[in-house]
Amino acid sequence: MCGLWLCVAALGFVSCGSTATGPSSSSNVAAPPGGVAQFSVSPIADPVTGSLTPLGNLNPPGHTVPSDHVYFYPQSLAGGNPFGGGARTVYAPAKGAVSFVLNNGSEVKVGFQATSTFLYYFDHLTPRASGLAVGTIVEAGEVVGTAATTLDLGAWDTSVTLSGLISPERYPYETLHCVSPWKYFTEPLRSQLYAKIYRAPTAADKDGKIDVDIPGRLAGAWYESSLAKNSDSAGPNGWPRTLAFVYDMYDPSIVRISIGGTIAPAGVWGIDDTAPRPENVSTANGLVAYRLRCPFQTNATYGVMLVQMVSDAEIRVEVFVGATSASGFTSNALRYLR
Repeated sequence: MCGLWLCVAALGFVSCGSTATGPSSSSNVAAPPGGVAQFSVSPIADPVTGSLTPLGNLNPPGHTVPSDHVYFYPQSLAGGNPFGGGARTVYAPAKGAVSFVLNNGSEVKVGFQATSTFLYYFDHLTPRASGLAVGTIVEAGEVVGTAATTLDLGAWDTSVTLSGLISPERYPYETLHCVSPWKYFTEPLRSQLYAKIYRAPTAADKDGKIDVDIPGRLAGAWYESSLAKNSDSAGPNGWPRTLAFVYDMYDPSIVRISIGGTIAPAGVWGIDDTAPRPENVSTANGLVAYRLRCPFQTNATYGVMLVQMVSDAEIRVEVFVGATSASGFTSNALRYLR
């Protein structure tokens, strides 16, 4: 199993962060004749015993910011370990031309250009033995490989651009144009899949949301000040130097603080119900203290985070691991920027 089965598991469920991040621009492979931006086949033939997720999984350091893809888990997320169950066959949900095959030695990410503006991809895929070279056209329902644990499904549509990212230059092309794959399934399959998504009944939708930056507020993603303001922020060099004040994948009414590393060990934490919510914190709040909570450990306090918005684009932050209170910054405090 990859990742940490600590508080991360309670808040966003574990899935590996892939180092095969994908191309930085639209595919140069032409879409196949008759391709459409819709899915008519489930990638997993029978997900009835498993769980599906919305966008926005958190699993630092690889997913310190909410993930731009969804997951097919082989077992239920409602209780127990979501891993296991053996390899399952993976089918192409739509006609497409293979646009990239990225192999980092331990996992494979494969993209399929469906139309001139729409591309979908799988990660953590074991490709079929032959016939998935770049340019190969696959039909909806055709076997493309297997998945031993989780299967990632992502999609981007260049006619869509996320509006809630304050520093879009920090994100790869696939994130800037990411869409919820669930919206692209045809009925009645779409409704059948929506019914399996691990999402609170009180949530406004089953799709999730990843662009939650708010100008002039603490909410959203922040980056250690020495990290260059480019798409490297979204790669392995940037993961441990990223910090996010975001929301729970299952219940988006719950605040989560996602730490990639650097200021403290990687993890995802809750806060007290009475603490200021990130969307309400501005420079006017001054110093804010968050007790970092872990529901999997009887709501025990992991430590205290002090954070202050110095300006709309800069915060000062420090984590006191093991503490139950803190009154001010020390020389260990760091600067994070948008």
